[in-house]
Amino acid sequence: MVFFQKHVSRYRNLSLRHAVNRMKLCIPVLMVIFLLAICVRAQDIQNSQKKILSINKKEASVISELENLSISLDNARRKSALIKKDILQLRQQIKQNSNRSLALSKQIRRNEKHAYQRIVALYKLNQIGKLNILASTDSLYAFFQRKRALETILHQDEQILEALQKNQSELFQLRQNLHDQKEKKDALETRLNVQIVNMTRKREKRARLLNEIRNKKSLTLAALESMKQSAQALDTTISGFKKEDPGHHPYAGTSPHTFSELKGLLIMPVKGKIVEFFGPYTNARFKIVNFRSGINIQAERGEPIYAVYKGTTLYASWFKGYGNMIIIDHGNHYYTLYAHAEELFKKKGDPVEAGEVIATVGDTGSMANPGLHFEVRHHGQPIDPTPWINQG
Repeated sequence: MVFFQKHVSRYRNLSLRHAVNRMKLCIPVLMVIFLLAICVRAQDIQNSQKKILSINKKEASVISELENLSISLDNARRKSALIKKDILQLRQQIKQNSNRSLALSKQIRRNEKHAYQRIVALYKLNQIGKLNILASTDSLYAFFQRKRALETILHQDEQILEALQKNQSELFQLRQNLHDQKEKKDALETRLNVQIVNMTRKREKRARLLNEIRNKKSLTLAALESMKQSAQALDTTISGFKKEDPGHHPYAGTSPHTFSELKGLLIMPVKGKIVEFFGPYTNARFKIVNFRSGINIQAERGEPIYAVYKGTTLYASWFKGYGNMIIIDHGNHYYTLYAHAEELFKKKGDPVEAGEVIATVGDTGSMANPGLHFEVRHHGQPIDPTPWINQG
């Protein structure tokens, strides 16, 4: 019995040592497995981060492409407008030259008819004899009078012939100019047709991008983020305007009222309907909250945009996210902003009168239909424009 217990105890000791030894061997293996798991997990996280970064870059690329496409489309529109202007001028010149050419042709025909008659008369005169005509007078006075008359007739004949030659030369030059102008007009019209085709393609591409942005949440978020960045850049730009002196009233002498006294009396900046209002708003499709620093007025493309009050143009150019934009300083730290315009009629530093047309409605830099984004700012901060406008 004692022998049996002794061997059992020895076996247990051996099993325990064997188990410990096995555990000592397993610990490094477990540590390796654990470290491998951590590495795999880290790799998965890194891959996920790369994937997210790649998606963000792709979305940012789409928004950037939309901005670049909008700028390119605006440049194409400007070129087309210049070509149309040149074509119109050429058409007017061609019309004027055609009318002048027609008048010259009539004058030349009259002069040619007169010249032909004079040639016949001179031929007859040579047959009768110039001396016989002069000798047939009754007195010396009549002789000299007839002589002066002949000289006058001959001088007029010379003038008519000179005018005929001059008119023929001018007509030849006019016809050459007409030919050149028509060729230039045809070339410009070809260029215009190319521009129109390019603009049509760009508009179609822009429409596809906008549709994709509106229907994809990630792109909508990216677009909203881009708009926030543009708004921040605008805040920085406005805060960078030259600070006014305290009590500076640049329009006090030309207007009985300051801008602050016209609250509720300002004219509508464009003929249209306010469709989006100032303040926080929620995207109905994706339930995303954002902030609008002005109002959006839906209007027809090309509709005139009016300055709501007199002032000085501080900014008149393209601004990312806002397209073609004008900012007017009204004094006392009040500014108004007009964005998404198609054509600007003012440049930086230009004075502006109340009710003056400063631009036309467009959709430059916008993700919506043609319209005007209008803001009122005080000390650079946006305030609700609605109470300032007389909508009656």
